Amino acid sequence: SPLTRLPGNIAIEQVLKGKMLNDEKFALCYIDLDDFKAYNDRYGYARGSELIKLTGEVIHRARDEYGDVGDFVGHIGGDDFVLVTSPDNVEPVCQAIVNAFDAAVPAHYHADDRARGYIEGTDRYGVTRRFPLMSISISVVSDARRNFTSPLEIAQVATEIKDYVKTLPGSNYLIDRRTGQRVNA
Repeated sequence: SPLTRLPGNIAIEQVLKGKMLNDEKFALCYIDLDDFKAYNDRYGYARGSELIKLTGEVIHRARDEYGDVGDFVGHIGGDDFVLVTSPDNVEPVCQAIVNAFDAAVPAHYHADDRARGYIEGTDRYGVTRRFPLMSISISVVSDARRNFTSPLEIAQVATEIKDYVKTLPGSNYLIDRRTGQRVNA
């Protein structure tokens, strides 16, 4: 990504394939900003880009402090990121990301918006509503307790978990602790 200077989708897929091929245990953290579009609409593209860069930096610092040297940080695009770490490191890494993001993001809002705890904007359906200050959601999928057949399957499970995590208030991470193969109905 030119904005974050982080590797993109092709590199992410290669890292996952390599881990699977070498039978290396991993935890994939799918990281997404909540209410980013409302922020971008209110404050503009340039300020939104600043927050995208900040998020990449927050993830890097958490990886550097709590992860391993070989851990991978990638930028899927927009406000979506990936961190691949070991299952043993995933909880402290995710908690560090949440803490650092929550500490940094309020300074990117005007004082009156911070005081209210929200901004007003139009949602994707054209309805005016209140959007809380931006938070971060992290879904974690690991092969420590289950086997995956492809990076696509990993991405599908990560997206499923992320969709749930985004429904929770504030910044959160959720580690998928299910075991066995996924069953499609």
